[in-house]
Amino acid sequence: MSVLTDRQRIELALPAYLLFALSKLPGVFAPSDPALAERAEADIAALCEDLRIACMEPFTDLAPRKQQALLRRLDRIGKDVIAEWADRFSLSLVLTLWYFLKDLVDREVLILWQGSAMDRAVHTLLPMFEHGFEPQKPDAAAQGQAIRLLARLRAEGLYG
Repeated sequence: MSVLTDRQRIELALPAYLLFALSKLPGVFAPSDPALAERAEADIAALCEDLRIACMEPFTDLAPRKQQALLRRLDRIGKDVIAEWADRFSLSLVLTLWYFLKDLVDREVLILWQGSAMDRAVHTLLPMFEHGFEPQKPDAAAQGQAIRLLARLRAEGLYG
């Protein structure tokens, strides 16, 4: 693996951090069919573990002190973003993060290596994300929110 800059490490970890936070919101990924609830609970637990791993992977090769410093920075940036979610509907948040993640993957800022924790998480999330899409009419508000999220993070020096 090539040597990553501190900025690149944060950029790699932040999508997993935000998706993990989203997965912890009550009912975000709860199925509408109660018969699927038990299966969904296991899927969400596996998803959370993959997101946790994906969030930590960019920092594993660092000395503990450096690792902790970058994790604090990640936590600060992530919590600032999450603080803005207070008055938003869950579906809007899901779609916003979907568009944000899609943009990063499409621009190859984030590469989903086959079999990686983030790849597994995205493939678990994909059916959940697609639930919110109407094929004829993408959610323009969520697309706008994703653009604003990216602009906000660029102001932090990320995803330039």
